[in-house]
Amino acid sequence: MIHKVAHGTIFPREDGKIIDEHFGVLNTQQDDFSLAHMMAPPAWREPAQLAQFDEVVIVVQGTLLVEADGQRVEVQSGESALIGKGTLVTYSNASQEQRCEYWSLCMPAFRPERTAMQA
Repeated sequence: MIHKVAHGTIFPREDGKIIDEHFGVLNTQQDDFSLAHMMAPPAWREPAQLAQFDEVVIVVQGTLLVEADGQRVEVQSGESALIGKGTLVTYSNASQEQRCEYWSLCMPAFRPERTAMQA
């Protein structure tokens, strides 16, 4: 079976980040995994989150800063990182001038109720 997605569905956000989900609960109504194209504006940062899914990020352009377990890892264009389920993690765009473009694969699929934002 082949399931082609011609375009994704934008996950609504208020912080300037664009999440264009190609596969997942929002666009294809599947729960085993989600795949989304992300575009984070310059200086974007989200609150720490504790996710109940494994997440692989693959950076296409710019630098994604991933902070977890006392580490600060810069994931550059062409690089990828795995953030394990149950990790308290903070994502941000490492640049104050350029956007960061990346893909996110979550297993099981991203759902807001599977992510607890931390203060």
